[in-house]
Amino acid sequence: MNELSHCLQYLERQHVLTLCTYSGDDCWAANCFYVLDTKNISFWIMTEPSTQHGQLMVASSRVVGTVSEQTESVAMLQGVQFQGRITLVQDDDYQRGLDMYQQRFPIAKKKIAPLWELRIDRLKMTDNQLGFGTKLQWQRPE
Repeated sequence: MNELSHCLQYLERQHVLTLCTYSGDDCWAANCFYVLDTKNISFWIMTEPSTQHGQLMVASSRVVGTVSEQTESVAMLQGVQFQGRITLVQDDDYQRGLDMYQQRFPIAKKKIAPLWELRIDRLKMTDNQLGFGTKLQWQRPE
């Protein structure tokens, strides 16, 4: 099994991540809608830099987070933990990311917020559907 492919297939079926940000002694978590960019192995999210998590992302680009579903059955549990770096997108990738985001979330055409790219550096997926306690891991090559 290709562990990265399995993780990406799971992430494509979801649309909300929990983002954990920090700078110095200050930390904050936020739930964000996302679109997965399988080509670059990254998430596209929209949020204002003035939010608490936005201010922390401007101060420190290192972030961690999770993507998971709610399930009552432990045997069906699936979820991903990730680590990466997030940056405001202002280059040639902006339009491509915006198009992907607005295609997935058409409501985003009504109110444009800044677009961020969260470049995933490390993934760890727990997938009990493959057997209790099964862990799949991937790390971006240096």
